[in-house]
Amino acid sequence: MIPLTLPSSGYISEEPKILDLGCGYGDVTAGILELKPNSYAYLIDFSDEMIRLCRDRFEKNPNVHIIKHNLNEDILAATSERKFDSVVSCFALHHIAFEKRVGLYSSIREILKTDGLFINGDLFRCESPDINQWEFDTRVESILCRMRDKMGIVKSFDEFRKTRIEHEKRMDDKPGTIWEMQNDMRRAGFRYVDCLWKSRSCAILVAVK
Repeated sequence: MIPLTLPSSGYISEEPKILDLGCGYGDVTAGILELKPNSYAYLIDFSDEMIRLCRDRFEKNPNVHIIKHNLNEDILAATSERKFDSVVSCFALHHIAFEKRVGLYSSIREILKTDGLFINGDLFRCESPDINQWEFDTRVESILCRMRDKMGIVKSFDEFRKTRIEHEKRMDDKPGTIWEMQNDMRRAGFRYVDCLWKSRSCAILVAVK
């Protein structure tokens, strides 16, 4: 799990307004609520199943709002809310069409308040094809070791590698490099863009309006 959290107390108010893009089951928002229980959270996903699960999970919290929306379409149409303290996303934006990404980042910037944060934890590919292939094979080997040691499941490297490739195609994964995302966010008008954490194919980028 990507360690996607908000900055420490003092940078973010005690009642921040958060937009969670591609929220899935709502794990990122749940983590934010542990740190900032009085947060106002707006969660967006396009999956009917994820929307249902989120509504069940947060049904007792009146400050959590669930919205169904396709992130390939302009998020400004998804909610009239503006002045968000932070827009967050985890393992979602690598599914967005490449030609839609700068527009999405521009809309994210528009709905943030001044100095608001866009925090994206996601999958990325390496710039070098050879290093990217090495990283992928290393990740496959790492997963195989965990499956063997923790679950007693033994699979061959070639068999499992083929399974992972087919899974990524089925999921329509389109990871870019961290440099491409940095350039796209600067094109969208963000003042500062930094990579706060990276481990193999996962990274956290943060942009400031």
